[in-house]
Amino acid sequence: MFIYINSSNSLRKVREMALSSKLVAQIALLSALSGVGAFVPIPSPVGSIALDSAPGYFAALAYGPLSGALICAIGHVISAARAGYPLGVIHVLVMLLMAAVGALTALVSKRKGPALGLAVGVTINTMGAPLAVPIFGWGILPILLPLLFLASLVNAMLAGAAFKAIKRSRTLLR
Repeated sequence: MFIYINSSNSLRKVREMALSSKLVAQIALLSALSGVGAFVPIPSPVGSIALDSAPGYFAALAYGPLSGALICAIGHVISAARAGYPLGVIHVLVMLLMAAVGALTALVSKRKGPALGLAVGVTINTMGAPLAVPIFGWGILPILLPLLFLASLVNAMLAGAAFKAIKRSRTLLR
């Protein structure tokens, strides 16, 4: 069914709806990719460290803080579920941390560039290691910090490479 819209104001509203539908589709696609990455774990005592945040980092660079935060949080929930929620309720805090990582990556990258935005994201993600202390004790930090850093760095590098390639080919849809 086709409806003819004569008013330019109505046409603007239709375009805004189309853009928001497009953004929802992009978030859904990147969330699904994050779920796939959650099934590529990096061996660790925690078990929920995986390649799940690359789509979140990409979304932060390409679409902004809300998309980055949402996809990073969803990715962590999926990887924690795959691992059997080894940290229990603390995974809620990790999910919030990952949302902050996605949002701050976007905010810093808009002001200072994607490389610095990703560096901030990797740093904040790595500094989340003490959240595991209540379950595993302080002895886990020397083991967990390098693993979190490595995983976050790999995720950021994948996202940065994808963002650069798509931006270069001018196919980044906003």
